[in-house]
Amino acid sequence: MQFFACTAATQLMDGYALLPLQDGFSLRIDALEPWCLRVSLLPPEQLLIDRSWMIAPQGDTPPQGRARLGRDGFSCPPLAVNGDTITAGDLRISVQSAPLALTFQVRDGDIHDSDIHNDNQWRTVLSDRPTGAYAMARAGRQSRHYQQRTRATRHYGLGDKTGPLDRSGRRFRCLQLDALGYDAERSDPLYKHAPFLIADEPGGDAVGLLYDTLGEITFDVGAEHSNYHPHYRYVEAEERGLVYYVLAGPRIRDVVERLYALTGRPYFPPRWSMGFAFTTMHHADDPQAQRVIEDFARRCRADDIPISAVHSGSGYTLGEDGKRYVFTWNERSFPDRAALFAALREMGFHTAANVKPSLLTTHPLYEEAAAAGRFVMRENGAPAVEPFWGGLGSSLDFTNPETVRWWQEQATAQVLEAGFNTIWNDNNEAEIADEDAWLNGFGTPMPALSLRPLQALLMTRASVEATRAHAPDQRYYSITRAGPIGIQRYAETWTGDNRTSWHTLKWNLRNGLSMSLSGMPLIGHDVGGFDGPKPGPELLVRWAQMMALHPRCVMNAWKPFPGGGANLPWMHPEVTDLVREALRLRYRFLPLLYNLVRHAHLVGTPVIAPLFYHFDDPLCHGDADAFMLGPDVLVAPAVAPGAEAVTLYLPEAEDGWCDFATGAWYAGGQVATLPAPLERLPVLVRAGAVLPLATAWPAHSPHDAEQIECTLFAGPNFQRGQMRFFWDDGISEQGPAVEVTVTAIRAGDEIMLKMDAQGDTEALPDLTVRVIRPV
Repeated sequence: MQFFACTAATQLMDGYALLPLQDGFSLRIDALEPWCLRVSLLPPEQLLIDRSWMIAPQGDTPPQGRARLGRDGFSCPPLAVNGDTITAGDLRISVQSAPLALTFQVRDGDIHDSDIHNDNQWRTVLSDRPTGAYAMARAGRQSRHYQQRTRATRHYGLGDKTGPLDRSGRRFRCLQLDALGYDAERSDPLYKHAPFLIADEPGGDAVGLLYDTLGEITFDVGAEHSNYHPHYRYVEAEERGLVYYVLAGPRIRDVVERLYALTGRPYFPPRWSMGFAFTTMHHADDPQAQRVIEDFARRCRADDIPISAVHSGSGYTLGEDGKRYVFTWNERSFPDRAALFAALREMGFHTAANVKPSLLTTHPLYEEAAAAGRFVMRENGAPAVEPFWGGLGSSLDFTNPETVRWWQEQATAQVLEAGFNTIWNDNNEAEIADEDAWLNGFGTPMPALSLRPLQALLMTRASVEATRAHAPDQRYYSITRAGPIGIQRYAETWTGDNRTSWHTLKWNLRNGLSMSLSGMPLIGHDVGGFDGPKPGPELLVRWAQMMALHPRCVMNAWKPFPGGGANLPWMHPEVTDLVREALRLRYRFLPLLYNLVRHAHLVGTPVIAPLFYHFDDPLCHGDADAFMLGPDVLVAPAVAPGAEAVTLYLPEAEDGWCDFATGAWYAGGQVATLPAPLERLPVLVRAGAVLPLATAWPAHSPHDAEQIECTLFAGPNFQRGQMRFFWDDGISEQGPAVEVTVTAIRAGDEIMLKMDAQGDTEALPDLTVRVIRPV
């Protein structure tokens, strides 16, 4: 590889700066927002992939993507060039010419334009490696970018990754794989594509780096070290050229919110999708699947298991040969599907259908689809054939408008009109290895290897469009297993086919928090573990408890070996009551969850997050089996067998924390030990918080609270608190809605609560108030 150097002075072009490099290459710098810069290493022939689907400052992109170097949707502050210094708003770049290296700085305090050349007024937040930063392979298409780091630098992000939240010292690949039974602490890569890293300096600034590529990219976060260079990290992208965005902080939460502003905020699904849901391949694959699924639903209602939805595995598409053929029906196992869906609707259940993006070569529609060019194709005009689940198959090409139209017709006829409420996009990692495979590219052919995550994103988008067209007056719900940053605009996701173990329970927690920091806030993990042995009674309870306060709560498993079978809420009778109570806790907190998801949709914030997201306390960066649900609820699940208590650091909080179960109060800024008997999920509420909590709900639709208790957790020095929460029918696109403001004020020894409702108050359930104070 050769390291680039500048061959001429920086040029100020039409709204951007251009640095000429050797061999016809150039480095382009765009100022897009006061907090956002884009840096592009461009080959002389320009970028092969000239569009972006991750970047969406206007909320979304067209199906065919947006111009990769486009400026639409950005405020584009004026950019100035003065010798080797480039200034735009509150950001400044210093250019080292040979070898090329950039230093990024932010304004330090409130200074005047006349002071911008005073180096003392600027603070360095990010630096390229001065001994060589930008490199390109002479043969092939690998590009590298090296940056300095210190031994104290913390690194967060990268989305669907295993191990500690701080990525320092490891190397990761962004490459979607179907990673059944992965090691939740060490395996890599997994299911999703999130080329986003937060560099956080203790006592300093946090900065985000988003690499805008859908090709394979490797992040070395300090695993590599050379005596001839200062400490560094680097990325290697499988592309001839490189585009990355710098997102200024200074805090991690600033960076995360700006990532959502850059890539699009998450969608707002219907409330029923936030309840508990169940699925297993064992039920849909059963020869008596229709009866088995209906019997399961009836038992849930009879045993008072609070549940909102039943998702169907792909067994409903099993052919005579035992293979799964998307958009077909197994009439033997589902002899009267209309009756099944009618029964589920009568019991109040919503439904989702597992749908796959590839057709096996034995699929009854394969030859028709091949003749119509609906697949990813090879240069010789034949479909690209790759291993898929059940045999060889071909991936549908979602960059082909004809394929999308056909897909939506099939999804409507075979899934939505058949009775399902929505589509679960599964097995969509697009594990294409054929270097001669090409996509239609909306009329401009593009190499399939460079755009694997795009297939998952566009598949999900096509499913969403079909669902919305089928029920235009309702908010849609969508699920996807794979996809890049940007998938949050269309769907929720989860950590794939996890393995049943205490080890997975502990490390999946961090995996989900990483996705929350990386543009994917609507996440969860299969309750009880998908692959491996059946969970024992204690593990099943602890898993149900942890997931009770996650954005997604779905029990799912496939354990085909002897003694295996489905994970079920009642699989261990001795703890069924405890599983039921964990699910009831979810519905108790569902009004809060609903409002946090809506806030994520409107503002771009995680629903769950590490403690350091909400607290600037340095001790919150320590590894912890805990998370925040919004800014006020701290959840500390027990993730080890035999635990009777959990010990963790409690962040500094004025007036302390209240134990939700016992009413005990704890001071912040200390290590505390909380009781965690098997029947209890340790939950603390920040003093002064007012939470909307359900106290009653209908048995057939537990997500629709009949009564909400506005609960104030008033510490000993409480003076004033306020909460706003939103409520509607939970499903309408533009139905009746109301926003309630609850204000609590201390007057002497009394605490007064006032409620003000704006909107259609008929949408409200009964409201009550409660004050919890230290005893």
